[in-house]
Amino acid sequence: MRRTIYILFSVMLLSSCFGDGDQFSSYQRTFMGKTQIGSSVSKIITLQNPSTDSVQHIFGLNFDAAANPDGHFRIDKVEVGGVAQNPKDHDITVPAGSLLQVYVTYQPLNLNTTVADYGGWSTGEPEPWIPKKPDDTGTTSAVKAMQALLPKADDAPITIDSNEKAAIHRAMLVVVYDQPKIGYAYTELIGEAVPGPNGEVTVAGSGGECPSDTGVLCYKGGFAMELPDIVTTGPKPLNMSGPIVFKLSGSSVSIDMGTFPSELLVLKGNGPGEPLEGKPISAISIVVSGAEKVTATGTFDGTNLEVNNVAFRIRVILGEITDKDINPGLQAAVDFNVKDLTIKTSKPLTNGSIGLKVEAVLAKEPSGNPLFDQFLGGTRVVVTMDGTLQAQ
Repeated sequence: MRRTIYILFSVMLLSSCFGDGDQFSSYQRTFMGKTQIGSSVSKIITLQNPSTDSVQHIFGLNFDAAANPDGHFRIDKVEVGGVAQNPKDHDITVPAGSLLQVYVTYQPLNLNTTVADYGGWSTGEPEPWIPKKPDDTGTTSAVKAMQALLPKADDAPITIDSNEKAAIHRAMLVVVYDQPKIGYAYTELIGEAVPGPNGEVTVAGSGGECPSDTGVLCYKGGFAMELPDIVTTGPKPLNMSGPIVFKLSGSSVSIDMGTFPSELLVLKGNGPGEPLEGKPISAISIVVSGAEKVTATGTFDGTNLEVNNVAFRIRVILGEITDKDINPGLQAAVDFNVKDLTIKTSKPLTNGSIGLKVEAVLAKEPSGNPLFDQFLGGTRVVVTMDGTLQAQ
């Protein structure tokens, strides 16, 4: 319900502040299709600037704040006219007649149907939210205008038999414009998750189970890494091999970094403008995991989390590997630790959802290997995590 209210409130706010010619709102649905646990499907959301002489300015581009808490959907990259943009940038411009393209991926992490009621179609709830009849408050015209954009309830695209093991996942991608007109472009993403080829119902890690032990905080969701000095296409979403588990005692938290799940970042291409430009190898794989024998400590006040003395182990492998290749004895060309980092809250815990962030600048010679230090030395690393935090 809160998602629908958020959308309607946004439209009512716009309608109350601006004339009909000064604001707009659009709505579309994109079906990602039936996808197995452990697999993914990607599509491009395209929005065109219809003007022949005005430049559009985008103030924000992301999932609705209450949507996608489990991280089934992610934004891989954003382009304007084929030129890469940073999706977190509040200063994206779309020239007249040009295209904004948002590359999104649906990777179902579990078989829990999303709680949502966009467009009068309710999933994950016993009953849909039904708006009240028009009254004399002066706001119902805006509500009705938004409802006219939404698909009708009987247009709900997916139904699941009660005996079928499957789930419906939904999220709302929102693009916010502030010039030359103020408005919103909503894209509802819809996917149907089914068990994996071996009957899997969750993905290990972000979709896996939290421990049943009391006195722990369990993080599940997204993990994205950005190397802005090397790759200019923005954060790269990575798969997590397990949830992040913090021990909780009063307002104090700690984490054995040796239990931190691993992630894999593959950089490919040594041509002009590619991550490995001018290097003698066309692909490298970077495995990020927690450093052994390190305990990070911090505080949690029920809303904000801060953990210090965080340390990551970095392994660099020549060529391209997959998640299945990662193991404790994996042979790496470079193997080193990055220490004294801090995990901080970027978005306070709200309704179970939280945002976390880690930023670091690698030393000039982080690995001791001259070839890789030339590539990695002094590089900025930004890790963002958007997901759920549960207290057991």
